[in-house]
Amino acid sequence: MRNRARVGIVAAMAAVLVGVTSTAAYADYYTSSCGAASNDPGGRDCWIMFWHDGIAVGDGEFWAYGERLVAIDSYADGRGVYVGAQWYDNGMHYNDYRLTSGANTSHTLDLSIPEGTSVTFTSCQTDNGSLLNCRTVTAMAW
Repeated sequence: MRNRARVGIVAAMAAVLVGVTSTAAYADYYTSSCGAASNDPGGRDCWIMFWHDGIAVGDGEFWAYGERLVAIDSYADGRGVYVGAQWYDNGMHYNDYRLTSGANTSHTLDLSIPEGTSVTFTSCQTDNGSLLNCRTVTAMAW
């Protein structure tokens, strides 16, 4: 019985240690928000911002007015930014963009989405082609 207890304690400590080291290795987090479009009250703007050690390192944005998809890489951390939008209008439409050109760069895609269309907006960080820390929110084109 005592050996089982020891094995259980060692296993629990190993799980805690793995959890601590995995969170220390990946300290990234995100914030996101959606709200009424600043230029058109019928739309819904959304943004997803990525942070590392308290520094904003990049973000993706969907602007309802003019239906714009924006990727901004704001920090030299070796990662880029991905943005994607998906919507249905007599069939599925999908657009995406990977911004991997480095810090202090941005790219805007002008889309053509009918007013009042719900848009699934996704933004991720990129690392050597892989998508990391992806988040999805729902915007509204206007």
